[in-house]
Amino acid sequence: MSQSASQLPAPQNVTIDSHNFYNLLRWAPVQVEKGPVFYTVQYKTQSYDKWGEINCTHIAETKCNFTSTEIQSHWITFFRVRSELGDMQSDWVETNAFMAVKDTIVGPPTLKSVDSKSDSLLLNFLPPLRNVNFKVEYHVHYWEKSTDVKKTIITLNTLVKLKNLRQLTEYCFQIQAAVESSLRPYNCGLLSNTSCHQTTMSDGTKAGYILLIFLVTIFVVVGVVMGFFYLGNFNELIKAWSQPSLKIPSHFEEDLNDPNMSVSEDWENTCVEVEHWDSLSVVSRAEGS
Repeated sequence: MSQSASQLPAPQNVTIDSHNFYNLLRWAPVQVEKGPVFYTVQYKTQSYDKWGEINCTHIAETKCNFTSTEIQSHWITFFRVRSELGDMQSDWVETNAFMAVKDTIVGPPTLKSVDSKSDSLLLNFLPPLRNVNFKVEYHVHYWEKSTDVKKTIITLNTLVKLKNLRQLTEYCFQIQAAVESSLRPYNCGLLSNTSCHQTTMSDGTKAGYILLIFLVTIFVVVGVVMGFFYLGNFNELIKAWSQPSLKIPSHFEEDLNDPNMSVSEDWENTCVEVEHWDSLSVVSRAEGS
């Protein structure tokens, strides 16, 4: 390497950030007093060991977007970057091997809607990746909220039905996308947030509840009517119990029980008065006398 090249510091902290196949090469800026520093990025593949340039030659930014370049997602690729200032150049800083289908971070699917039935949940979600030319499958992990026993459904569709569920039961689930890779079976993405939904009531159970409510209503009405009737009789009993019984005074009772006492004679002697009246004669006067 020439003497001029060693006079310019090389970029530091060179990393590759890849999320849903949006690929960026980043590095820390080089600070010098002589003027603005520019950067150049090159790449090569494992199968073709020759460095080539991409759309990041003599740029002022400290990042390089190689998402829309000719670099394929299944290629094993290496990158290198250097700083440049006039005739001065730094040493190249090389990255580790990068393969997009293996190393990109796949985000979680977005839940769109949930249709609840008595024995199933129909999940509709949006894929995190669109217009890709490789296989993407979805792993749906679900469980009954009251337990920790999880089940998993693997599908290629974004419309998934969770079957054989219990009615009126709350189920939780998480969804993740998985990308097929040639180096390993799948690159599993991030799990979605946990979402919980309850199954509905079956028609048979609804009919049973309606019948039960009807019978309970009848029993309540009959109970209220009987209660009022019983309460009315109960009030009469309370009145009878609370009022003292009529009792003849003892001295009257002794007189009544005396066999020598004649009630009828006393009644006649004391209660019946003898009426007295004078004789009245009516004398008519003859006409002309």
